[in-house]
Amino acid sequence: MADSRRKKPNAILYNKDTQKWLYPNGFYTVVRRFSSKEEKRRIVASVVDPAVFGEAEKLGLENHLNVFHCDKKPLSETLARGLSVFLNSTAVDDNFRRFSGHTQVNATDLKRIKYPNREALIELGKWAIKQEELTQDMIDKQMEKIAE
Repeated sequence: MADSRRKKPNAILYNKDTQKWLYPNGFYTVVRRFSSKEEKRRIVASVVDPAVFGEAEKLGLENHLNVFHCDKKPLSETLARGLSVFLNSTAVDDNFRRFSGHTQVNATDLKRIKYPNREALIELGKWAIKQEELTQDMIDKQMEKIAE
């Protein structure tokens, strides 16, 4: 019987077998793969901020996350934040719910979304960085502006 006091491992041994699972420390946008039916949102995006990990050279990200990266390399901060804002918009979540009846968000689902161009996402990221906090209302109003 497993000892309930044991913690889940929070580190990975870096070697030739595990290096393929690791990302260089940097900015990434991540989306949870699973949500419950009771949750308000299906798509929940966040930004991985390298400052949180200090001097760590590599990051091991849980497999319950979809990771937005550029050839396994970090994104710019503005692109990562812009993607997160876009994916957290009500319009994206509503559209996802319309076409997907399940609570799992897989990479194929995310690839099917029509994204604004890179420049628009970067501008969205610049806007997000300037905000002290982001509310759903603020995100949705900003998305309306870029849709015009």
